[in-house]
Amino acid sequence: MSMATKQATLPRSGAFSKGYNFAYAWEKNAPVTEEQNAAISALSHAVAERPFPVNLEDGGTAVPEKESALEEAGAMDAVLVNTHQFYKWFAELESAMKSETEEKYRLYESTLEERVNTCDGILQQVDDTQNLFEELQSLHSSVAIKTQTLHDACDQLLVEKQRLIGFAEALRSRLNYFDELENASTSFYSQTMNIGNEQFLPLLKRLDDCILYVENNPLYAESAVYLVKFRQLQSRALGMIRSHVLSTLKAASSQVLLHCI
Repeated sequence: MSMATKQATLPRSGAFSKGYNFAYAWEKNAPVTEEQNAAISALSHAVAERPFPVNLEDGGTAVPEKESALEEAGAMDAVLVNTHQFYKWFAELESAMKSETEEKYRLYESTLEERVNTCDGILQQVDDTQNLFEELQSLHSSVAIKTQTLHDACDQLLVEKQRLIGFAEALRSRLNYFDELENASTSFYSQTMNIGNEQFLPLLKRLDDCILYVENNPLYAESAVYLVKFRQLQSRALGMIRSHVLSTLKAASSQVLLHCI
């Protein structure tokens, strides 16, 4: 319905005439294109479908239900009658739309912040796990190094043990010559030992070896004492041999004399 038709059908109050003149002058001084008219029409339909803000309804700007159908049909013209109310209502409408848009993006922002916090938490857990893994790897390397060091030390101790065993055996082989003094003394001073015993000659040879060894190693502790004792045993053995030879010669002489008589 055009502005001329509305002028013919609506009662012309002072406020209405003023608003009509304002709208007519606005339309004359600022002509709009067809596309702009279509946009204004779409905006009009959108505005007509959306309710007024609560504060405007409470303030009595909404049309009462008892008004006639003609007044309901001219609701947009009533807005144009009061330019201040129209700007206020449009500002509130724009603020509500902006608030809805901002609320949607706030929700997106809140969701993104939650996701970012979750990702940060996961990254922190990954960093903590990596730090623990690096610490575990460091401990494993330390244990491996200590184990290798222990193995090397064990190998070194084993080599040292073998060396000491060899040294002990070599020392024992040398000390056997000194230890033989007690065995030789026991044997030569035994009542059963005589020159006819099968152990006499091997024992005498062993005694000669001991004397030779002690004579060749005079730097050993108490070697001189052992040499004297070995020579005493040697003298006793030689005395036993001499006695045996003398007794044998006497027996032979006696037998020869008996045959001669």
